[in-house]
Amino acid sequence: MRIDELMEIIEIDNLDEFEFFEHFSALMECPEEIDYDLFYKVLAEVATPILTELTDNFFEDLIQGVPDDAMNLYSLLYNVKTMLCDAAQESDTKQDRVFYIEELFRFRNWYIFDSIVKCRRISDDLTSELCLFDALTLFRLEKLGDDKYDYDFTHILEFLTDDRITPIEADDYDDESDDDDYDDSLIDGEHPIIEKEGSSCDDDQDY
Repeated sequence: MRIDELMEIIEIDNLDEFEFFEHFSALMECPEEIDYDLFYKVLAEVATPILTELTDNFFEDLIQGVPDDAMNLYSLLYNVKTMLCDAAQESDTKQDRVFYIEELFRFRNWYIFDSIVKCRRISDDLTSELCLFDALTLFRLEKLGDDKYDYDFTHILEFLTDDRITPIEADDYDDESDDDDYDDSLIDGEHPIIEKEGSSCDDDQDY
């Protein structure tokens, strides 16, 4: 894929037009593989406040599409949202921007390609394995009147990004954890992006 082809998918003519939810969503949910260099090029010059807001809005929309009984998945995605929002909020320097983009890129690949959800159609017990994006899309269609499914999210309740992150267990999320407790859930020990309570982009952020 070339940069012009990716821009066509995102529906922008110039990289400086990348500023709306639809652009971010199209980038994150593109069904084709995107080279990291292209992914980086799209996000490298986006203003930090805009990038923070787009990250927050995308993950909020994603979380709202989680089935009501999948609380562990909800907690997991909220945890990832908090970390990536903090990373976006602190991405004014090139080093911090690279860190944010790398972790977002890893999440995208997991979300679109590597995650596995077992989906059983209730009407005939037919079971299929889908990535998380496709499974949540199926759930949205179900709410519009399509076939009903049981969703097994067991295999995706740990989100791993190589050796830079230890498993983020949904049940381990605790708003009142002290600083030592964060060590097991940071994306990178050298860049602790959860520094204190209230640091996520949900809190009193002016745009």
